[in-house]
Amino acid sequence: MGSTLIAISVTLFLPLIISAFYRLYKHPLRKIPGPRLAAVTNLYAFYYNYIQEGGYSKQFKGLHEKYNSPVVRIGPNHVHVDKLSFYDEVFRPGTKYRKDPSFYNSFGGLDGMIDEDGFRTYRSHISSLYSAKSVDMLAPKLLREVQTVADRLQKDVGTNQVVNIQKMFRTLSADMVLHILFPQDIDLFECDQYHPFLESFDIMLTKTWLSLSYPFALGLLALLPWPEYKRVGVAAENFAKYCQGWMTKAQHLQNSGAEKGRDCHIKRYLELDPTNEKKKKAIPYPLEDIFNFIAGGTDTTAYIISCVVYYLLKSPNVLSNLQKELDEAALCIRHKFDHKQIQSLPYLTAVIKEALRISTPAPGCLPRIVPDGGAHVDSVYIPSGTAVSVSMLSIQQNADLFPEPRKFKPERWLCEEGKALAKWNIAFSRGPRQCIGTNVAYLELYGTIAYLFSRFEFALSGNDGDELEWIDRFTAHNIEDIKVKITKDKWT
Repeated sequence: MGSTLIAISVTLFLPLIISAFYRLYKHPLRKIPGPRLAAVTNLYAFYYNYIQEGGYSKQFKGLHEKYNSPVVRIGPNHVHVDKLSFYDEVFRPGTKYRKDPSFYNSFGGLDGMIDEDGFRTYRSHISSLYSAKSVDMLAPKLLREVQTVADRLQKDVGTNQVVNIQKMFRTLSADMVLHILFPQDIDLFECDQYHPFLESFDIMLTKTWLSLSYPFALGLLALLPWPEYKRVGVAAENFAKYCQGWMTKAQHLQNSGAEKGRDCHIKRYLELDPTNEKKKKAIPYPLEDIFNFIAGGTDTTAYIISCVVYYLLKSPNVLSNLQKELDEAALCIRHKFDHKQIQSLPYLTAVIKEALRISTPAPGCLPRIVPDGGAHVDSVYIPSGTAVSVSMLSIQQNADLFPEPRKFKPERWLCEEGKALAKWNIAFSRGPRQCIGTNVAYLELYGTIAYLFSRFEFALSGNDGDELEWIDRFTAHNIEDIKVKITKDKWT
């Protein structure tokens, strides 16, 4: 019996010991400083991402300071670089740094496409839906959505009622994404309360890092009698039912001889021929594709609009300056809603840029693979095949670029130095993999903020800290939703 236990122990643990020894003392990254546990296992990242609720990206600044190095090892084959020029190299047009399959394969959809030819084929097939020209046609839809929000807010003017305005922004952003995805009209504001589709979506997001790190685990855990994971399993089923129902209706419109509805993402998707071997790699799994577009288009935009509300109400001087500009622009906001003129307002632009900087919507790692020949960062050599990240949080909180980086200062974008900062407005990334929905996001950001702050006066309820506390679930989420009281409707 004893010898059997020894044999089992050796079988189980010897490979782990050998692997740990190799990663610490023989691995090509062995000379790069960093936590020894991170060098041995990816559980280091999982601990901070999942157990510590997305704290991984918050570790990097301290690690660079602790090890006094622009490059630190944050995984067995993963390094983080704190160097502005290296970000330029990795994310420039024509870059040879490709997405890390070990990270992005879990995503599916457009974001998870590793094959560059497939990615370019699919993106080019749908990109016109997200172009500046298409945004012009989306502006009336946004106005209707913002007016719906305004109608609900108007009911609570002067009542001292606390309103969860962030949930309204999530509903607005989701409606905009669904309008682009599907040919039929979908109105999540039809519910008086927060829509069950979004409730399910929010529950799923709490397990983002578990599903990305160990894709098989969530399905297995949902089978166990643990209420927390059963709840996630039910939410995933509900989310899939909604999406599949919308897809079925879209396919019916596509296949019938009746009116086929407007041009949309799913219509373009259904045009792809799965029997064409050359284009097979350009066809992602539809439900994954829908999930990624809803996640990217709902979370990031609603989060930033909410952050703008928070920081404006925490910064009376900034709010006063913005209010003056919006009052002078009443013609293009209240009377005409000209989104192009709204996006040309300089102080509003500075406010939005600063919100995108201080509340980076995707703060963590977007790992790329070092190409043949390796890379040099100062005196540190990074071998080819290494996963390398330059987190947007480390750029946006760089004190050399942005003095007092944790202070909300829109004026930094307006002065002469602000022109030089423009290239570091990178919240939607850069290069060939830049967020496809950037134009749509800016339409929502400018239009929603301009309309609501032109019309209403708000008072913050809760969120008493000087900074907005957030966690990283691949996209940033504030720990407490933004809630307000509506003190005045200036248009009545």
